[in-house]
Formats: sequence, structure tokens, C-alpha cells
Amino acid sequence: MKKITRHPLFQKALINLAAAYAWLVFATSRVQVIQSLPAVATTSPVVFALWHQQIAFTPILMRQTRRPLLALMSASRDGTAIRLLAAKFDIQAAIGSSHRGALSGTRNLLRAARTGHNLMITPDGPRGPARKAKQGATEVSRLTGLPLVPCAVWSSRGKSFTSWDAFRLPYPFARITLAVGTPLEDATPHSLAQALNTLTAQAQAAAGDIAQQAATN
Repeated sequence: MKKITRHPLFQKALINLAAAYAWLVFATSRVQVIQSLPAVATTSPVVFALWHQQIAFTPILMRQTRRPLLALMSASRDGTAIRLLAAKFDIQAAIGSSHRGALSGTRNLLRAARTGHNLMITPDGPRGPARKAKQGATEVSRLTGLPLVPCAVWSSRGKSFTSWDAFRLPYPFARITLAVGTPLEDATPHSLAQALNTLTAQAQAAAGDIAQQAATN
């Protein structure tokens, strides 16, 4: 069974199926922006930070900015699958992690920033602990000179898995809410985590997922 699941054709079929499901979700769901993008994000590139739990919503964020997006992704097998799926939505990838000592994708991030791309980092990825921000996002913001903008996305209908990040899979015909914070000045991992948790609670409440909000606070 393991041989079959690792076969390239099987993995390609799985990626195509996941992409089709994502398109269905986004086509049938209503997106509500409860906190608009800060002005700087509409005129120049920024570094977006999003909890790993919410990476399925990345295409929603890209649609709002209408700017090319490069995301920092893991070189692991799971990371490879995520990269292939992200490519279906024209999201580019830099291989690395959000740990300060493992920013192997920094060069690609710097290059992308110079060419007008938004950057996205999950500060608790790729392996957690969940909602514990590492140095990566704040360090990339400092190196690129781009504003660090925290954001959160949630769906009124979906499943939160028991994975390390409590990955959120949105269901079709949902209300999807996007909350974007103001750029963080002199951000630290702690201040970034606080901002992301606040925005996540706001997005959950606006989506009508009060039970999930209570469980994560």
C-alpha cells in the first residue's frame, strides 16, 4: 500500500483531486473581509504571516492582494505535496523553514521581494509547536525591509484535524472570513504570535464559529 501511495502517478492524481476540491470550496463560498488590507499592502510588497493551521486559505489571501505570492515551504514530503498544490493556484515556493537557523530559502525570498512579490511565512511551521512563532518571519521582514503583516482566515463550515497544527479544512458553501492586521513595527516572535491569535479569534467569531473560538482561546 505504501508503494502505491508514494507512486508519482498516485500523488499527481491526489494533488489534482485536492485542487479540484479547493476550487469547489472557493467557488461556492462567500468571502468576507472583516479587516481590510492596510494601505501599504495595496501599493507595495509585504511579508504576510499566517498560522500553519490556515494554509489551505492561502489562495484567498492572494486573490485579495492581486500580487504574485511566494511562500516559504518545507522540503519534506508533505511540503512537496503542498508546493505542488499551491502551484495550481499560481503560488510560488521558496524551500526552507521559518526557523532562523534554517532559512535556506532566504535568497529566493529576497529576490522575489525585489521583483514585486508578496511573501508569506507560517511562523509556526513546518513542524510546530502550534502557534509558537519562530524567528523566521520577523527576520525575513528585517532582511527585506518589507512590512510584516499578520493575517488570519477562517471558515464557518469545515473540519479541524487532530494534527499538530489543528489543520483547518474548509467545506463548500461556507462563509470565509479574512482578518488582516496592521503592519508590525519592530516585531518579535511574541508580538507576532499575539497579533495572529487575536486575528484568528476575530476571524472565527465573524465566521460564526464560536465553539472553535472558545476551544482555541
